[in-house]
Amino acid sequence: MRKLAERSQVAAREISEVAGSSVELAERAGKLLDEMVPSINKTSDLVQEITAASNEQSSGIGQINSAMSQLSQTTQQNASASEELAATSEEMSGQAEKLQQLMAFFRLEGGASAQPAKKTSSRDKSPLAKISGSLAERVRGTPSGEPEFVKF
Repeated sequence: MRKLAERSQVAAREISEVAGSSVELAERAGKLLDEMVPSINKTSDLVQEITAASNEQSSGIGQINSAMSQLSQTTQQNASASEELAATSEEMSGQAEKLQQLMAFFRLEGGASAQPAKKTSSRDKSPLAKISGSLAERVRGTPSGEPEFVKF
Protein backbone atom coordinates (compact mmCIF):
# COMPACT_ATOMS: atom_id res chain seq x y z
CA MET A 1 0.00 0.00 0.00
CA ARG A 2 2.82 2.20 0.67
CA LYS A 3 3.96 1.92 -2.91
CA LEU A 4 0.49 2.82 -4.05
CA ALA A 5 0.51 5.90 -1.82
CA GLU A 6 3.92 6.90 -3.17
CA ARG A 7 2.73 6.49 -6.71
CA SER A 8 -0.37 8.50 -5.99
CA GLN A 9 1.73 11.23 -4.45
CA VAL A 10 4.06 11.33 -7.51
CA ALA A 11 1.07 11.37 -9.85
CA ALA A 12 -0.54 14.19 -7.85
CA ARG A 13 2.70 16.18 -8.03
CA GLU A 14 2.92 15.68 -11.80
CA ILE A 15 -0.73 16.67 -12.20
CA SER A 16 -0.08 19.77 -10.12
CA GLU A 17 2.95 20.67 -12.26
CA VAL A 18 1.00 20.11 -15.49
CA ALA A 19 -1.88 22.21 -14.15
CA GLY A 20 0.54 24.96 -13.14
CA SER A 21 2.23 24.98 -16.54
CA SER A 22 -1.20 24.99 -18.23
CA VAL A 23 -2.14 28.07 -16.21
CA GLU A 24 1.13 29.74 -17.20
CA LEU A 25 0.51 28.90 -20.87
CA ALA A 26 -3.03 30.25 -20.64
CA GLU A 27 -1.77 33.48 -19.06
CA ARG A 28 0.90 33.86 -21.78
CA ALA A 29 -1.71 33.20 -24.46
CA GLY A 30 -3.95 35.87 -22.90
CA LYS A 31 -1.06 38.36 -22.84
CA LEU A 32 -0.22 37.58 -26.49
CA LEU A 33 -3.86 38.06 -27.47
CA ASP A 34 -3.90 41.38 -25.58
CA GLU A 35 -0.78 42.41 -27.51
CA MET A 36 -2.32 41.29 -30.83
CA VAL A 37 -5.58 43.25 -30.43
CA PRO A 38 -3.98 46.67 -31.12
CA SER A 39 -2.15 45.23 -34.13
CA ILE A 40 -5.38 43.74 -35.43
CA ASN A 41 -7.13 47.10 -34.96
CA LYS A 42 -4.28 48.89 -36.74
CA THR A 43 -4.46 46.37 -39.60
CA SER A 44 -8.22 46.93 -39.84
CA ASP A 45 -7.68 50.70 -40.00
CA LEU A 46 -5.05 50.27 -42.72
CA VAL A 47 -7.39 48.06 -44.75
CA GLN A 48 -10.11 50.73 -44.47
CA GLU A 49 -7.65 53.41 -45.61
CA ILE A 50 -6.60 51.25 -48.55
CA THR A 51 -10.26 50.77 -49.46
CA ALA A 52 -10.86 54.53 -49.34
CA ALA A 53 -7.75 55.20 -51.44
CA SER A 54 -8.84 52.57 -53.97
CA ASN A 55 -12.27 54.22 -54.23
CA GLU A 56 -10.62 57.61 -54.79
CA GLN A 57 -8.36 56.13 -57.47
CA SER A 58 -11.35 54.53 -59.15
CA SER A 59 -13.15 57.86 -59.16
CA GLY A 60 -10.04 59.59 -60.55
CA ILE A 61 -9.70 56.99 -63.29
CA GLY A 62 -13.35 57.54 -64.19
CA GLN A 63 -12.73 61.29 -64.48
CA ILE A 64 -9.64 60.69 -66.62
CA ASN A 65 -11.63 58.35 -68.85
CA SER A 66 -14.34 60.99 -69.25
CA ALA A 67 -11.74 63.66 -70.07
CA MET A 68 -10.10 61.36 -72.63
CA SER A 69 -13.49 60.75 -74.27
CA GLN A 70 -14.10 64.49 -74.48
CA LEU A 71 -10.59 65.00 -75.88
CA SER A 72 -11.22 62.30 -78.48
CA GLN A 73 -14.50 63.95 -79.50
CA THR A 74 -12.81 67.33 -79.77
CA THR A 75 -10.01 65.83 -81.86
CA GLN A 76 -12.54 64.23 -84.19
CA GLN A 77 -14.44 67.51 -84.49
CA ASN A 78 -11.18 69.35 -85.24
CA ALA A 79 -10.26 66.77 -87.89
CA SER A 80 -13.70 67.13 -89.47
CA ALA A 81 -13.47 70.92 -89.40
CA SER A 82 -9.99 70.73 -90.96
CA GLU A 83 -11.29 68.54 -93.77
CA GLU A 84 -14.16 70.95 -94.39
CA LEU A 85 -11.75 73.88 -94.35
CA ALA A 86 -9.45 72.14 -96.83
CA ALA A 87 -12.38 71.40 -99.15
CA THR A 88 -13.61 74.99 -98.87
CA SER A 89 -10.10 76.29 -99.54
CA GLU A 90 -9.75 74.13 -102.63
CA GLU A 91 -13.17 75.23 -103.88
CA MET A 92 -12.27 78.89 -103.31
CA SER A 93 -9.00 78.37 -105.16
CA GLY A 94 -10.91 76.95 -108.12
CA GLN A 95 -13.35 79.85 -108.05
CA ALA A 96 -10.48 82.34 -107.91
CA GLU A 97 -8.88 80.66 -110.91
CA LYS A 98 -12.18 80.86 -112.82
CA LEU A 99 -12.50 84.52 -111.90
CA GLN A 100 -9.00 85.22 -113.18
CA GLN A 101 -9.81 83.45 -116.44
CA LEU A 102 -12.95 85.53 -116.83
CA MET A 103 -11.10 88.72 -115.92
CA ALA A 104 -8.55 88.04 -118.68
CA PHE A 105 -11.27 89.27 -121.02
CA PHE A 106 -10.70 92.82 -119.87
CA ARG A 107 -7.83 94.69 -121.50
CA LEU A 108 -5.49 97.04 -119.73
CA GLU A 109 -4.17 100.25 -121.24
CA GLY A 110 -1.63 99.47 -123.90
CA GLY A 111 -3.53 96.38 -125.08
CA ALA A 112 -2.21 93.99 -122.43
CA SER A 113 -4.67 91.62 -120.83
CA ALA A 114 -4.69 90.47 -117.23
CA GLN A 115 -2.72 87.25 -116.90
CA PRO A 116 -4.32 84.39 -115.01
CA ALA A 117 -2.36 83.00 -112.11
CA LYS A 118 -0.69 79.66 -112.58
CA LYS A 119 -2.74 76.71 -111.45
CA THR A 120 -1.55 75.52 -108.03
CA SER A 121 -3.63 72.38 -107.68
CA SER A 122 -3.89 69.33 -109.88
CA ARG A 123 -7.65 69.31 -109.49
CA ASP A 124 -9.75 68.32 -112.50
CA LYS A 125 -11.96 71.06 -113.85
CA SER A 126 -15.62 70.63 -113.15
CA PRO A 127 -18.20 70.85 -115.99
CA LEU A 128 -19.08 74.33 -114.73
CA ALA A 129 -15.46 75.41 -115.13
CA LYS A 130 -15.42 74.08 -118.70
CA ILE A 131 -18.61 75.99 -119.52
CA SER A 132 -17.32 79.15 -117.84
CA GLY A 133 -14.00 78.83 -119.68
CA SER A 134 -15.63 78.33 -123.08
CA LEU A 135 -17.95 81.27 -122.38
CA ALA A 136 -14.97 83.50 -121.68
CA GLU A 137 -13.32 82.35 -124.92
CA ARG A 138 -16.48 83.09 -126.89
CA VAL A 139 -16.71 86.54 -125.36
CA ARG A 140 -13.01 87.16 -126.05
CA GLY A 141 -13.49 86.00 -129.62
CA THR A 142 -15.18 89.27 -130.74
CA PRO A 143 -13.80 90.81 -133.90
CA SER A 144 -10.52 92.47 -133.05
CA GLY A 145 -11.26 95.45 -135.27
CA GLU A 146 -14.09 96.62 -133.05
CA PRO A 147 -13.27 98.16 -129.71
CA GLU A 148 -15.27 96.45 -127.00
CA PHE A 149 -15.31 99.46 -124.74
CA VAL A 150 -15.32 103.09 -125.71
CA LYS A 151 -13.94 105.81 -123.48
CA PHE A 152 -16.15 108.86 -122.98
